[in-house]
Amino acid sequence: MAGPTPASWAVDPGKASASLVADGVWRLRLPLAWAHLTHVNAYAVEGDGVVLFDCGMAGHPTGEQALEQALAAAGMTPEDVTTLVGTHAHSDHVGLAPWLVARSGCEVWMHPATQHSFDAIREPARIAAARERRSRAEGVPEDRLGDYASLDEELAGLMGVVAADHALVEGARVLSGIGDWEVLETPGHCPSHVSLAQRESRLAILGDAACVAFVPWLDYGYSADPAAQHLVTMDRIAGLGDDMTGLPGHGRALTDLPAVAAMYRDGFAERIATTRRAVDEGPAGGWEMSRRVFGITDDRIIEFAHFVETVCYLRHLRLEGAVARELTADGTFVHRVAESTNHPVG
Repeated sequence: MAGPTPASWAVDPGKASASLVADGVWRLRLPLAWAHLTHVNAYAVEGDGVVLFDCGMAGHPTGEQALEQALAAAGMTPEDVTTLVGTHAHSDHVGLAPWLVARSGCEVWMHPATQHSFDAIREPARIAAARERRSRAEGVPEDRLGDYASLDEELAGLMGVVAADHALVEGARVLSGIGDWEVLETPGHCPSHVSLAQRESRLAILGDAACVAFVPWLDYGYSADPAAQHLVTMDRIAGLGDDMTGLPGHGRALTDLPAVAAMYRDGFAERIATTRRAVDEGPAGGWEMSRRVFGITDDRIIEFAHFVETVCYLRHLRLEGAVARELTADGTFVHRVAESTNHPVG
């Protein structure tokens, strides 16, 4: 579920930049149109050809200009890219992929489970109807249904379906100028998410698996339990060790991955417990539950993110047997404490 989008997709290419994070490895800081998410990090690895991890968002020609400017700051051009690796199929990470492939002829690596984004491009009417139907069932007010059913992120932020030449699956290896990158499947943020480890250089490309703050932005609808998947992913991130530097999709490099993983585990535990306490307050739909968990905000984009995150936690609690969901006579859902667990969670 993608939700409402910026009023304009235009960015300031002048804010694009490049910085060397390790020998042969550049961080490309690419501006985004989101007010609360100002940039995305792509990573370019030098060699006989450039291996580029993620490429930024589409929606406006200034996105293409920003990628060109960031590459130029690292002494590169789009035509130098021989391999594009998409950490996951979200618009801010692979939105420009078709444009880059057309410019460079590069090969593309992506995980096969991209339906969570590309279904909206292939079957827009079905996906929009499904989003509106589920939002209405969770009690989302009528005046918000258009935003909640929106396909704008996929139809504008992505230039099209990205055809992969190689599958980014567990254990695969991507060649680069500094050595092989080992693929680790790290879902939770979304089903197509992977991380990649370069053991000799002690570097890990993390995409949106983790960053300096606990901001999970869970993707609902294409996996059984995104929260549980993300917790398993945190075990994998912690397992990389405290001497591995994590290169996230947003924000600064991470130098203590076990500590970051512990922060995420604590964050999930707190949010899940808060969701359970919200259910203890009485039966309600997912939209009302999200307001109990996060409070009320005038920001429709943040409100939507809170709604999706809460629905993911309700799903997790249902699978654990702590919460039950009922379909009411008017076709809406209510979530309540399951009869076998009618005691408060601490």
